[in-house]
Amino acid sequence: MNRYNLKILIRLFIQCVSFLIFSSNVEAVDFKVVAEATPFTVKEDNALDGGEATLFVKGLLAKSQVSYSISFEPWKRAYLKAQVNPNILIYPIARDQIRETKFEWIGRLIPVSYYLFRLAGRKEINVENLEDAKTWRMGVVNEHIHHQYLKKAGFTHLQPVNSNQQNLYKLLLERIDIFPMSDGGMMQLCSLEKIECAKFVPILKLKEISGGLYLAASTSSDDELVIHLRKKYQELLATGYHQNLLRKRLLRIDEFKELWPVDSIPES
Repeated sequence: MNRYNLKILIRLFIQCVSFLIFSSNVEAVDFKVVAEATPFTVKEDNALDGGEATLFVKGLLAKSQVSYSISFEPWKRAYLKAQVNPNILIYPIARDQIRETKFEWIGRLIPVSYYLFRLAGRKEINVENLEDAKTWRMGVVNEHIHHQYLKKAGFTHLQPVNSNQQNLYKLLLERIDIFPMSDGGMMQLCSLEKIECAKFVPILKLKEISGGLYLAASTSSDDELVIHLRKKYQELLATGYHQNLLRKRLLRIDEFKELWPVDSIPES
């Protein structure tokens, strides 16, 4: 055996040993995955689409050969759990400066923009900026990024609930005047609840918290596994798996723009 072939064999041996060591570490760690039950994470029996985020996360974890268990919980509980426990994955979570150092960010699931919505018939609700919005009854979801953002902006008369569905119906019953929600999320929720989205109007874009929904890990998670998950996420992007699986949700964002021209909506 010549020296060149020996070097190749040694290199292969080192790679195999490294893989076996990493595989043993993967098997030793059991990730707990937490998410809020929404149309983006759970497909209802009567829905045309839904659950795309969960399908992608499961595909990523399978490709990464990571063992896990998954549970759907109220967002506030899931959010707090992911901040205090090791080896927790949470999705879909919006990202901003406040949250940046609270999590290890694996990868973006979808782009997202947040808007304040009112009923189409409530034309007396005229909001050009955040200060205007403070005079109206506002529904929010507990510890969603819009809740945290509005509290920081000085809103004191917020009405927290556990789901966007609750806010949707509170708005229809005029128990609140406005509430924040994402572009694609609004379209998907209207479809699930069989409500015409034209009943609502986006009146202000919350630009500061618009960006994306992510998969993230608790900061005390295993460092090697976090790096491994990021690498496998990039591989799924490169193969088109991410784009194909999330295509329907991305189309919801296009539907939003067709129904409501975004260039005419003021920004905060």
